[in-house]
Amino acid sequence: MDAAVNREDVARMRPLERKALLDEIAAMIMAGELRIGDAARILRSAVLGLDRQAFAQVVKLSERAVAKLEDDPHANPTLETLKRVFAPFGGTVTLMFPQREDTESLGEDKRQRRAAILAALAKSRRRRIRGSPER
Repeated sequence: MDAAVNREDVARMRPLERKALLDEIAAMIMAGELRIGDAARILRSAVLGLDRQAFAQVVKLSERAVAKLEDDPHANPTLETLKRVFAPFGGTVTLMFPQREDTESLGEDKRQRRAAILAALAKSRRRRIRGSPER
């Protein structure tokens, strides 16, 4: 995978590759490497290719609720908000007590995929800070 996750790359992925991306994002959340809001931003923009306004309409939330989830590191979304945000990707809200996975033991493919996810997040954050339109 390239150094970033973008809409064009995701669109070219086969179903199993997209599933691997979604699984990796979930694993990064569980490992504390990625915030839920950051995952929502990546999925909204890279997988669906939607801006916040269009996504908010799709999931029947306010644009403000989506922005708060994505941007506020202290956001405390309701379970209903999380269900709505992750439903378009087949995601569900559950409680798990996973076994921690040692990042050093990850295969090269997983390391590259995680690096791509984090690069996409960094690019998205830079865009928001500069105030340019997000897509």
